[in-house]
Amino acid sequence: MHSALRPKPSAKIPPSLIPPTVTHIKKPSISQNGHHEKAIVNVKQHHEKAITNGKQSHSKVTLNENGHNHEHTKSNNLISEKCTWSLGLINSKGKYLTAETFGCKINATGTCLKKKQTWTIIYNIPNDCVYLQSSLNHYLSTDKYGRLKCDGHDMVDDCRFQLEYNQNGQWGFKSLTYGMYLGGDVDQLHCFSKTPEWWSPHLALYPQINLKHALRKRYAKLNDDEIHIDDIIPWGSEAILTVEYFDGQYCIRSCNGYYFHKDGKLITKKTHDTLFTIELFKGYLTFKDCNHCYLTAIGPLGIMTTRNKIAGKDEQFLLEESKQQICLIAPNGKHVSIKQGVDLSANQCEKDNSSIFQLEYDEHLELYHIRTYNNKYWKLEGHGVQATADKRSIETGFYIQSTGNGHVTFQASNGKYIIPHATGHMRAIGEQLNSMESYFLLKFINRPFCVFKCDFGYVGYRNKQSRILECNKSMFTLFTLEEPIGEINNDGVVYLKGSDGMYWEILSDLSISVSGREPTKFILELCPAYSRIVIKASNGMYLHAEQNGIIQASCEQSRHAIQWEF
Repeated sequence: MHSALRPKPSAKIPPSLIPPTVTHIKKPSISQNGHHEKAIVNVKQHHEKAITNGKQSHSKVTLNENGHNHEHTKSNNLISEKCTWSLGLINSKGKYLTAETFGCKINATGTCLKKKQTWTIIYNIPNDCVYLQSSLNHYLSTDKYGRLKCDGHDMVDDCRFQLEYNQNGQWGFKSLTYGMYLGGDVDQLHCFSKTPEWWSPHLALYPQINLKHALRKRYAKLNDDEIHIDDIIPWGSEAILTVEYFDGQYCIRSCNGYYFHKDGKLITKKTHDTLFTIELFKGYLTFKDCNHCYLTAIGPLGIMTTRNKIAGKDEQFLLEESKQQICLIAPNGKHVSIKQGVDLSANQCEKDNSSIFQLEYDEHLELYHIRTYNNKYWKLEGHGVQATADKRSIETGFYIQSTGNGHVTFQASNGKYIIPHATGHMRAIGEQLNSMESYFLLKFINRPFCVFKCDFGYVGYRNKQSRILECNKSMFTLFTLEEPIGEINNDGVVYLKGSDGMYWEILSDLSISVSGREPTKFILELCPAYSRIVIKASNGMYLHAEQNGIIQASCEQSRHAIQWEF
């Protein structure tokens, strides 16, 4: 979710990387199974678009999907490094700070974290202060009388606040210019309190993340019954962590569903010792346990635990977007991999790191870049596809289109579709979209537990007594994703299961309930854009959702189905 993340790699492409003879990628308007596609991708237009966006980034802070950015930004004729975090702020009455769309008015009336309650905390390291930016990209400011406004686009002196913390992990915002504190309730907000009024931070991020230690520049991963911070690249399901919010505090869960204990252990249930509060130190995130000790990494293995009562460089973390990682099964039934070198080939029977690939959507080029476990990108080399690129470019961009039942095609920058040669090597020579030899079965690797979110909110139970799912919840529910065991899965079938062992199933009114004693088949299909998916149910229909929360397996065509962050 619009999370606390590092920035996406820039899509600005130097002219030298654009081959003079690159053909346009032609995309059909509507595919045979109903996916909506764009008409034509023009390489030159994308290049100009990327350059334009690159220039604009100097005057406007643009957040990635999950809300964290770390960049140099020009403001007041100074170049300053800024860290940004997307979150909600809850006052002592349990209400969220809200920026209304009409009249740029602000109040504290929100009952849950939605778009209007989401604020971007922009940390200015040289001045050790923060700015509060609303979802409308306006900055919160105060005057000498404590009157608040949120209608300006510039970070002026009256927008600067210093952060203070109390023993409960709550935050206070003190005007750097006037020395007064942000406070108030309902529509009577002000900044003239002489003592702190406390706010609880609720991170507005998609909860499945990769945790990076800022000093070690290594990622956390599950290792037996501990979490080690020693991964150079977060790879596979072991690198997935889930951050859960509970009444102003947070739990960290490993990919096997266990809770992280402050002493470094993993336990099955949430306890007082698995709860942490968060603070910002020099723009980075810190986690503090119930004994006021900060999370850190110890020893050469980087064993994650809490130790010091004072935050320093060893206690700084980044929460990064956990991108989708996949494996691909070619028409010959073999896994696509780079096990034999830089060439992509479909000749492996077993899955390992060399056959896992990371999808990185480029919203400027409107294409996917595909990363390998050794930190290289797929790249078109002549008619072949090799894992040789260190950076993104036009040649590393691939248009991925779902063809139904978990299968996809890959279209390279020469306009051709990838087809395995008789030797297994990947070649971009296919002319026709509907050629079966260009269909690859796609399986998601790093989502053993999954969270579903759409534009209306998270998927969760209708209420405590109901087993029916709705899609407009402010708090997420974690589901287990299973594959069929002991049978050939040629259609990408998965089972979705609740924490009590009951499965998703379709009721007579086509709604979805977590009440099945036996698994029901669902298929997850990748969307052509933004790394989202659509879900196909066992009745052949796709899941459709409404703003009032109703989810039904009632949509005949995937282009009309609800798209899920996943």
